[in-house]
Amino acid sequence: MARIWLPLLALLSLAAHFCTLQAEECSIRKLFNANDEKFCSKDLDVIYPDIGRVSCIYIPNCFDFPRSLIKVWDYPLLRYSKAQPGLKYVLIMVDPDAPSRWDPKYRYWRHWVLTDIPGWQLLSGRDLTGNDISAYRRPSPPPGTGYHRYQFYLYEQPLWVILYFLPEEIRRSTWDLKAFVQRNKLGEPVATTQFLAMNPIQ
Repeated sequence: MARIWLPLLALLSLAAHFCTLQAEECSIRKLFNANDEKFCSKDLDVIYPDIGRVSCIYIPNCFDFPRSLIKVWDYPLLRYSKAQPGLKYVLIMVDPDAPSRWDPKYRYWRHWVLTDIPGWQLLSGRDLTGNDISAYRRPSPPPGTGYHRYQFYLYEQPLWVILYFLPEEIRRSTWDLKAFVQRNKLGEPVATTQFLAMNPIQ
């Protein structure tokens, strides 16, 4: 009898261990780095299809989420609970960890700059209909570079200011975010948030 039960128990134990690993891998984890978490404003939400709100979390490596983020999903929805309906806003999305967090020589990699966003759209969390002065590019962390931070900066857009890029800013990599903000008189962001994601090939 023992000869029958021992292999069966071993198989059950292995299956339970595998399920535990799967559950851990597929859990939605909040950021545990204090500096990363500090960057997240509670009133700014970033929402992708299938997974929902991704503000201040790690995108889990399960259910094909990383591949969908890199190859399938279009730009996310955003919701800012403190938006003023009559104002316009500017959204900037960057990767400060290009090509990797330990060697960010291409910081910042510009993923999106959207201007003239009506405040009422941010309140509702609907599709944004602003002016894409730098069209959305999906997150694209290279294989083997670990987690990348994808950061969102939201600014009130100054009246009568038309935002622009310099000719040398046509490249998305090594973008001087601070210089762009200062030149276009954006001031401090009203809200910031981020999520972390990695290439499924590590």
